[in-house]
Amino acid sequence: MSDESPTNAPPARMPAAADAPVDPRLWSEFEYALWQLGSAFARWRRDCFAAVSDVGLSGTEASILHVVHINGTPKGLMEISRLLHRDDLPNLQYAIKKLIKVGLIRKTGTSRKTMMYEVSQEGARIVAAFQQKRSETLMKMLGHVSGLPEDLEEMITRLHLLTGIYDQSSDLVRSHQP
Repeated sequence: MSDESPTNAPPARMPAAADAPVDPRLWSEFEYALWQLGSAFARWRRDCFAAVSDVGLSGTEASILHVVHINGTPKGLMEISRLLHRDDLPNLQYAIKKLIKVGLIRKTGTSRKTMMYEVSQEGARIVAAFQQKRSETLMKMLGHVSGLPEDLEEMITRLHLLTGIYDQSSDLVRSHQP
């Protein structure tokens, strides 16, 4: 007779990732849901900006405006690129030029190396109006999703981890092509 009781038994081992491979069909469904989420988020961002401003902003332009607004500190092109997790610098530069032209951000610095961008007073007003509209609509609706506040940090962490996995997989695919 064993003197191990349920209270002093070793803890059950959680399955490791290798113990439970992901079904490729299920992963395809997950990626399809990501595409839909990405499109829905882009539509939301476009429509919300349209509701608070007459300036027609693309998703990239709206993202840049938000990123430049973060912490109220000027950002350089490379920081904007890094924060948005984008490597298409010509597209970012084009969007920045449009934001400058419409008066939502402005340049600071005197040379290409020291060039930074900061949100103008009008840009800050639009971001604040966007955040207010988000509180009035999206956040109100999210309040009805059971368990979301508790799960949000875990979801954020997992999305960041998946971003890294996709980046690494992309690097592997590029480096192993003939």
